[in-house]
Amino acid sequence: MTRLITSLLCAGLLLVSAGARPVLAQGDAELQIQMSEARRHFEALEYEQAVPSLDRAIALLQARPGEDTRRMLAEALELRARSRFGLGDQDGAKQDFVLLLKADPGHAMSGSVSPRVVALFDDARKTTVTTLNLAVTPPDATILLDGQRVSPGSIAVLIGDHTITASRTGYKTDSLTFSAMAGMTAEASLTLPRTSAVIALVTAPADVEVLVDGVSRGRTAAGPPPADYTSKATAAGINPADLSGVLMLTDLAAGSHRIQFRRACYALAERRQEISQLDDYVLDPVKLSPAVATVTAQSPQPGTTVYVDGDSKGSAPYTGELCEGAHTIELRAPTGRYMRRVDAKAGQRIDVSGALRPAFALVSSTQTSLNTDLRIAVEKAFEPLRSIAVFAPPADALDAALKAEKLPPDWLGYDANRRPVGVSAEVTAAMRRDLSAKLAKAFDAQGIAAVTAPIATNRSRIVLTLLGAGIAEPDIIEVNLDQQDTVANAVAQFDQALSFLAPSIGLTAIDVADLAGPVIVAIDANGPAAQAGLQPGDTVVAADGKPVASATDLLNAVAAHGGGSVALDVKDRAGAQKRVEPKVLMRPRVIGISDQTMFVNRTLVALRARLSEAKDPSEQAAIRLNLAAALVRLESWSDARRELEQVTLTDGPGVGTGTVQYLMGLCSAKLGNRVEAETALKAAAASNNLLTEDGPPVKELAEARLAELAGNVRR
Repeated sequence: MTRLITSLLCAGLLLVSAGARPVLAQGDAELQIQMSEARRHFEALEYEQAVPSLDRAIALLQARPGEDTRRMLAEALELRARSRFGLGDQDGAKQDFVLLLKADPGHAMSGSVSPRVVALFDDARKTTVTTLNLAVTPPDATILLDGQRVSPGSIAVLIGDHTITASRTGYKTDSLTFSAMAGMTAEASLTLPRTSAVIALVTAPADVEVLVDGVSRGRTAAGPPPADYTSKATAAGINPADLSGVLMLTDLAAGSHRIQFRRACYALAERRQEISQLDDYVLDPVKLSPAVATVTAQSPQPGTTVYVDGDSKGSAPYTGELCEGAHTIELRAPTGRYMRRVDAKAGQRIDVSGALRPAFALVSSTQTSLNTDLRIAVEKAFEPLRSIAVFAPPADALDAALKAEKLPPDWLGYDANRRPVGVSAEVTAAMRRDLSAKLAKAFDAQGIAAVTAPIATNRSRIVLTLLGAGIAEPDIIEVNLDQQDTVANAVAQFDQALSFLAPSIGLTAIDVADLAGPVIVAIDANGPAAQAGLQPGDTVVAADGKPVASATDLLNAVAAHGGGSVALDVKDRAGAQKRVEPKVLMRPRVIGISDQTMFVNRTLVALRARLSEAKDPSEQAAIRLNLAAALVRLESWSDARRELEQVTLTDGPGVGTGTVQYLMGLCSAKLGNRVEAETALKAAAASNNLLTEDGPPVKELAEARLAELAGNVRR
């Protein structure tokens, strides 16, 4: 056994140390199998089996680039050369040593190798490799020898022509070529000329944008930084764990430079750096201070969610930090929102609270070329609104929503005469109804809005369009943003109060020239005025002992009574004077279904918001009745009918059950339900109720509708 081991040592056939083997790429199963088989056969002295496995492994490695592959290829070639030597194939062994040196000129034999194998390897080296003495200034430059990274000093190189390239930040890249000859040491040197100064820096925290003389030069990345920065940070009272990695500022000329450090939620930091000569400079660690305000948002309405810059922060009340800068704070509920744009300052405390209003999202604008957003100008102009809110969603969110529906920015343009402008003329009523619902939902609003500048040369004169969710017919108003009185007038029109219940004594009076006091022209037969003995033709001269000069004075006198009775002094047609005390009742009021001046979209969203808050059944009934009337005005017959089905009114004068039945009959007729329409209209025709508090009687209207239905049948 001793003699065998000695002969193996002489033949140089012991394996290299397993610890020196390169690690194979994970997942390269075929290569791993071949190398493992080759080593196993080699260790078992089975050279004939080792060579085929090494042939396959070498073929796989030669097809793969990379530094690790090159080292592994050298190991495989060494194993095959020594296996061939063990089989007596010295020429094959020498050829493998030549291939090995071409793959790795600096390769050294490892393990216990016989002098005969070493001599064969050295023989191959003499004809393949020589030495290069390389000097580069600066010494820390990046050096590539034929594309492979090397370090200055003595380097083993293949005999033949080579190219050396050296580069370093702040220096001009340079290269040279040389020829290495067998048996001769090659000499090469490169001195790179300096071209600019370089500044190295770290920040706490990381992810800080760095600007030099106002120009962004990148952001610091996460650490860790070099050890020398750690000691500097500790000395400056900075936690080393907060430091970023090193950012290199290159291409800096001599002179004074302003370096700024910017990150959201932190105060802007600044350094001045004098560069007296082109050199390398290292800044001390730069620490940024947090710059945040505190925001507190609260709402009187239950179920309100707080949003900051479009992100939900949970239910109100809410307290949190706000980065320094511009932000939008919103309070949102299913029936409306409150919005406030703020410019937060470090250390500031911002309190946000307000009444939620039905909101219209500005989703269309004819502006396409100006740098300013016309929607923002309209939002600001109409900020005083109290009944509704008009807001501009973020431009990027709006652009995405319009692209999803394949809509241009000016898809909802109207002029002051309610005529569609441009592409808006191609949008049908059904499309507007569908889009108003979709876009209102997309922006968590109760409706949508558009701003149109009909005159291209005057962007201050605009038309504001409002569409409630699921509505096709718009509200239109024209204002001049440069004339505050026109905006104030529009705000006043939108903010006209909606009243659902009004005090009434069941009469209608008018002013007559040359008569002191209003004349009664109509009496509700079942109302308090009729029961008190008042008749058409009577003139009211006083109320509660005070003179009444007009119908308005009479209305005001009645309105002053929330209940009880009002004392009226009246004269009959013959001039006889009497005092009566009709009882004041709270009766429902209904908007006119033919009123073309009404902002019906604004009215609808306001009514829906009020309905969600109403607790009293009589108030709920009055609101639903007005909702139905507004929907009838828009010819939304199905929606109006659904509201009417939930309305129950007490019997009484003025607006009552007959009003509900008339509107129900009108909706049923439009929906093609003749039987239901006739039943409702007959009930209305049998009542003494009015369509609105001022008339006309629903009896007359219902009889006319019934006649129309009968006429349609005969035809």
